[in-house]
Amino acid sequence: MGLDQYGMIGVKTEKRTDTDTGKEYVVKMADQEFYWRKHARLQDFMEKLWVEKTGRPDVELNCNDMVLTESDIDQLEKAVLTGYAENISEGGFFYGHQFQEESVKEHMEYDHQFVTAARQAMAEGTQVVYHCWW
Repeated sequence: MGLDQYGMIGVKTEKRTDTDTGKEYVVKMADQEFYWRKHARLQDFMEKLWVEKTGRPDVELNCNDMVLTESDIDQLEKAVLTGYAENISEGGFFYGHQFQEESVKEHMEYDHQFVTAARQAMAEGTQVVYHCWW
């Protein structure tokens, strides 16, 4: 168990029907997907952004989609460049906060790749979404 995080570019949904039950369900797909595991400081950044965007500190980001804007990506890039200095994770049992400094170093290049891909997608009019669950 633990924190799984996704940066999804070009999200599409498709309705499908279960062949056994006949019930409809929705499948979410992305043209490009970035995946992080227990990147605690990225999660702290995104949770603060979630509260800023929704104004709802009582609603968790967990299992919700957050559409990112160019401004959000600019803020994320600044956070990455500073090693997420303003995003120290206090925990969350599943977040991996115990090794957050190592995680920042390990994911730095990948975080930059996400920022670059997100900017390019947005310039082309494509939506970028952050999703997590624990």
